[in-house]
Amino acid sequence: MLIERLDRTQWRLTQAIDHIGTQIERAVARGKLAQLCDPTAPPWRQAENPRRTAASDAAREVQVALRDGDLHAQGRLSTTQSRPWTDGLDGWDLHSGHHSTITPEHWRAGRANVHSGVLTMVDGQFIDIRVPRFMVLAIWPVIEVPKPAPDADPTTGAPYRTPYMDLLDQAIAENRISMRDQGKKELLSDWFREQTVDGEPVSQNLADAMATLIRLPSSQRGGAKRGWG
Repeated sequence: MLIERLDRTQWRLTQAIDHIGTQIERAVARGKLAQLCDPTAPPWRQAENPRRTAASDAAREVQVALRDGDLHAQGRLSTTQSRPWTDGLDGWDLHSGHHSTITPEHWRAGRANVHSGVLTMVDGQFIDIRVPRFMVLAIWPVIEVPKPAPDADPTTGAPYRTPYMDLLDQAIAENRISMRDQGKKELLSDWFREQTVDGEPVSQNLADAMATLIRLPSSQRGGAKRGWG
């Protein structure tokens, strides 16, 4: 059944907040969001700690999603009050060992501490709150960090390359290097020694290095070891 493939991993709220904070930072870096600032800080200090501001924005986004019912959560419920209220859980005790569903109405009526994973209400308290990882990733998908592109040749417009890079490509093609067949380093080194770059012969040290670069790391332990497949 396809449902068996469902990712049932549960994240603590702190894990969700960390993920969302990272995506907020990446969105800012890509220009999809305005620069982060702390509204409570004076103007000359607003950009001082963008990571803390991203975490604050992430915590707020989590609470909005939970209160609106877009993100589902479960927690360990207690409806038993202990007096005097001397512990750190506002007087609630004997929390269940099993997680139960937290509704949007619970979030709207209660007082949440998302960083601690606690939701306190008039008639009960949830602790150890978890959210489905697949829902977090669906609402806040991973934003890939753009990789810098090589400068283009002003004459041809082609990406920057060196004769050594072209020689590596040539070696892979002519020696039929593949994931399944890595060839022998000694033979590849001999092939490089027969080549020239800008009219100059390839040195033995350079030939050995280039023979290493065109083979998989797993094939560097000697011999013509096979790759994957």
